[in-house]
Amino acid sequence: MPHCLLAVFSHPDDETIAGPLLAKYSAEGHWVHLLTLTAGEKGLHKHAGIPAGEPLAAVRARELDCAAAALGLTSCTLLRFPDLGFFSAVHDPIWDDAVAAVREAIDRVSPDVVLTWGPEGGTGHPDHRATNSVVVQAFQQRVLLKHKPSKLYYAVFPETAGPDGWAVHTRVSREFITTDVDCNGHVHTAEKAVACHQSQWTPEAIRMVNRLFEAAGGHIFLRLAYGTANPASALETDIFTGL
Repeated sequence: MPHCLLAVFSHPDDETIAGPLLAKYSAEGHWVHLLTLTAGEKGLHKHAGIPAGEPLAAVRARELDCAAAALGLTSCTLLRFPDLGFFSAVHDPIWDDAVAAVREAIDRVSPDVVLTWGPEGGTGHPDHRATNSVVVQAFQQRVLLKHKPSKLYYAVFPETAGPDGWAVHTRVSREFITTDVDCNGHVHTAEKAVACHQSQWTPEAIRMVNRLFEAAGGHIFLRLAYGTANPASALETDIFTGL
């Protein structure tokens, strides 16, 4: 029986952290939806030569569609919350708007599982860290949700996986990792999705990300934040375990 996954990230290209996993579950016939909160209009890189603002946002929207198609996603929704700085204004009404937007997405696609950044934000990016808080707040508002997902996972980098120097300060200790999904047959698909994001990644950077997948042996590591692992004493190998 197919299950449903909703992945929520901050910018176009953030889905890269879970690319092999998204490709795996899509290929297996599950419904896999992606919600991206900002267009990343301030993510300027000299190699691309694209002005910040709407010109860059338009390019990144096309790149996100390219990546979603490569991964075989069921749907890809791009919101236009402000990039950089906005997520630091926790008491701004726009924060509540972002939480409401995540709730709307949950009610619209009815996921069994929600996936987002951990509190460390994967690379430490403030937007990533804030997205974690937005998604957790929405997930916890059970009274306001018509559909109530069973699990919330954080996508994480383990201390013992990945090239030296890669986001060392935000890696997560193995003792807190609950889920290890073998996505080996889907790494090539994920690599094609990464290559869509040429405004953000130079060819060398794309090769580095591909080496990261390879260094992890094609596995994606997660931390179960809300919900119950089954069996609780073992490392999960499937996000839909117990559903």
